[in-house]
Amino acid sequence: MLSRAVKTALYLIELYYENFGRETCEPFRITWPQLRYLATVPRLEKSFLKEVSEVLAKTDYGLIPFDDFLYFAKASDLSQHRAVPGRVLEEFHVGSWGLSGE
Repeated sequence: MLSRAVKTALYLIELYYENFGRETCEPFRITWPQLRYLATVPRLEKSFLKEVSEVLAKTDYGLIPFDDFLYFAKASDLSQHRAVPGRVLEEFHVGSWGLSGE
C-alpha cells in the first residue's frame, strides 16, 4: 500500500498533465490549503513534505515552497531559464567584497 506522501506526489504529477489553464504539461502553483486538501492531512508536516519532495525528485519533478503557495514543475521546465555565468558569480563572491574572515 502506498503512503499518503507517495499518493500525493503521484496526484501532483497527474495534475501536471491536466489542462486547467492554458495547456497541459506546464508548471503550476498550488496553495498550501489546496495541497493539504489533496493530501487529506490535517497539517503539512515537514517530514511529510520531505517525503513528497523525495518521491518527486526521483521522477524529475520538484515542489518549491513559497509563503503563500507551492510551485510544481518538471526539471526540464526550469532548465531553459538563465544560468549564472562564472564571471558574474565572481563579482558577488564574498571574498571580493573585502569581507575576508567571515
